[in-house]
Amino acid sequence: MIKIICIGAIIIAFNLLIQGLGNVFWLRRVASVTKNENDITNNKILKILLFSFLLFTLIHTFHSLVWAFSYYVIPETAVQFSSFSEAVYFSLVTFTTLGYGDISLTSEWRLLSGLEAINGIMLIGWSTAMMFSLIQNIYKKINTNS
Repeated sequence: MIKIICIGAIIIAFNLLIQGLGNVFWLRRVASVTKNENDITNNKILKILLFSFLLFTLIHTFHSLVWAFSYYVIPETAVQFSSFSEAVYFSLVTFTTLGYGDISLTSEWRLLSGLEAINGIMLIGWSTAMMFSLIQNIYKKINTNS
């Protein structure tokens, strides 16, 4: 059990690094685009929101791929997937906490999928908070300039 928790903690730490780097990159990008804007246009707002959503979706997809790769290379879990695409499917369903249950890990390795679900809900919450913050800052910028 300790081995599984340690593996899960390493994967979670790696995903936190990915999320953090992605957020720092995007915050700096948005700040540089809107820094000298006295009047932010609807087109610019729409681009910021759309690209933010797409970036966060891409980041979460990458998180799921990290988990899927981990399941696929750990011998005890790899035997439960007939292909990498099945591991990706299981990972996406688990990361989003959807949990269909059509595929599941056996024995004590089920704990790893629970850790993925916790990781997913926290990282998706982080991205939701980032989107809210972006919208809030755009709203402030619009109201300041009116």
